[in-house]
Amino acid sequence: MILDNACFHCQQAVEKYLKAFLIYHGIDIEKTHNIVFLLNQCANFDPAFSTIDPLNINAYAVQGRYPDTNLMPEKEEAESYYQLAQQIKSLVNDKINL
Repeated sequence: MILDNACFHCQQAVEKYLKAFLIYHGIDIEKTHNIVFLLNQCANFDPAFSTIDPLNINAYAVQGRYPDTNLMPEKEEAESYYQLAQQIKSLVNDKINL
């Protein structure tokens, strides 16, 4: 299985959901892939974001896109990033009232 690509897409989903939450609150988005930074920004509006453990998902933001970085996650690691993406998706969907 190509798990590094799956982890990259989980990172991208997390990043986009967090940025959507910030945009919803009128924040101009800085150009960043840093999930820890984005979670801290979101926590300024809702403390639920400060309880989320981003694991090591930042490693897949940019480094995971290049084949020479040797990111070879195990299935369990990829599953944990998928669960993280699902957690953030649910949280953001619950907090944004469209």
